[in-house]
Amino acid sequence: MLDPISMAAITAVLGAVGSGVASEAGKWAWETAGGLVRRMAGREVAAPTRPEERDAVARIIHDSVRSDPELARTWSTFARTVQTTGATIGRPRLPASVRFFTDRKGAMRLLDREAGRKADGRPRVALLYGDDSMGTSALAVHWGWRAESLFPDGQLYVDLGRRGTGSAHTAGSALRVLLLRLGLRDERIPPSETERIDAFHRLVADRKLLLVLDHARSAAQIAPMLTSAPSVLTLVVARRPLSGLDAFPVPVGPLGDRDAARLLTKIVGKQVMRSARAALPAVLARCGGSPYALRAAAPRLIDPGPLTAAPPPALPHDESTDEPTGGLTMSDSDPVRTAAEDAYRLLRPDAARLYRLMGLRHWPAFDAAAAAWVAGIDVDTAEELLGELADVLLLEHTDNGRYRYRPSVRAHAEEAAYRHEGIAGCSAATTRAVEYYLRLSVTAAGPRSRRAGGCRTPWPTAPRAPAPGAVTRWRVSPSSCPTLSKPSRPPRSSEGRTRC
Repeated sequence: MLDPISMAAITAVLGAVGSGVASEAGKWAWETAGGLVRRMAGREVAAPTRPEERDAVARIIHDSVRSDPELARTWSTFARTVQTTGATIGRPRLPASVRFFTDRKGAMRLLDREAGRKADGRPRVALLYGDDSMGTSALAVHWGWRAESLFPDGQLYVDLGRRGTGSAHTAGSALRVLLLRLGLRDERIPPSETERIDAFHRLVADRKLLLVLDHARSAAQIAPMLTSAPSVLTLVVARRPLSGLDAFPVPVGPLGDRDAARLLTKIVGKQVMRSARAALPAVLARCGGSPYALRAAAPRLIDPGPLTAAPPPALPHDESTDEPTGGLTMSDSDPVRTAAEDAYRLLRPDAARLYRLMGLRHWPAFDAAAAAWVAGIDVDTAEELLGELADVLLLEHTDNGRYRYRPSVRAHAEEAAYRHEGIAGCSAATTRAVEYYLRLSVTAAGPRSRRAGGCRTPWPTAPRAPAPGAVTRWRVSPSSCPTLSKPSRPPRSSEGRTRC
């Protein structure tokens, strides 16, 4: 729990006292706090009304209670009577680490070095960077758990690039997540980004914390979350070096063959590895030292079979399969593409079709109901197929029971969709997806028995699957929804072609 005489706890108490001054209990707390501050400062101190004034008063209290044990006991007793918005019971924790982990000793030593660096006013920040499949996130989390004793006040984690139900995090939305995990109640989180930055920096000022910022996209995105607090270490995880970020670099590359074989041995066992000895060199070459590709290949070592199988048959369509794929080109040497292609070729046709259709657009996450609507199947079947895709690592589970693609795997799914569904099939599937989310958003705007935004739309139910190659059009009638009576012009790509 948070030390009651730390700067963060004292500031939280002062904030709670100020916000509750309108009630009788609040007035009593304010008068008591004022008396204690006068006693500590040896003079009259004006009640703080701005954040910087509250920080100055908190500093007076902090310096006094640190040097006088009796004042520390008095303040702690008073603080326990105040309902603060600050500390939670327990500590924030990282996500679970992977069960099987190997090598990365050099990167771990670099992280140890930055964690042990003497505080000198510079933020303690390390940047782990590498390709999407090289295990940079797993390395950050694994090291964090190994070094847990260095951070008795907890370990914070936020995925900046994969927000649960929306686009990538902004600095403001990421700070909101961090403040919630630090114990602030939702109604106490400041509305503006500037105030959130101030609140976050004050709360972590005296804590020994690890902060992991995963899937960072730019230095500007994470700058508001960087702190010079002497006992906070920040690990930034990105796919490339971030220009403008003053951080200790920790590159993460592919595993060597020996470590790759060691990881496979941990996953499948020594007996399976002995049985697959003849195929092992080809497997290692195809995986290219990528931990993701190695994990995806492991089930095919346990259940021997051809490295590749015949691709799912393409649905009959016209020459639209020769249309360009929107500029998507992926090198055959890319281990993520290789792993995705190997897993895709062994899928049942219905699972392969769902994999293709849901990869047509970058949905941050989706559930079985959305997949059922897009593919024209029932929800139970969609749930079963999504589970099958997750089992072979073509999809990932999210914390809220939904699914998502790795960026490189989604690119492979989109390319496969253009190849097998054609432009017409892709357009129809995308239209169904947009209609599903449109109806869902309208329904969520209010109870089903009321009109939400002037539009009465029933809850989506999965339509029948369209005939192969057919072009289907799903529309919400403008007459039933006035807000849609003036459709906007469809977006156009940079080449001037309407996107499907």
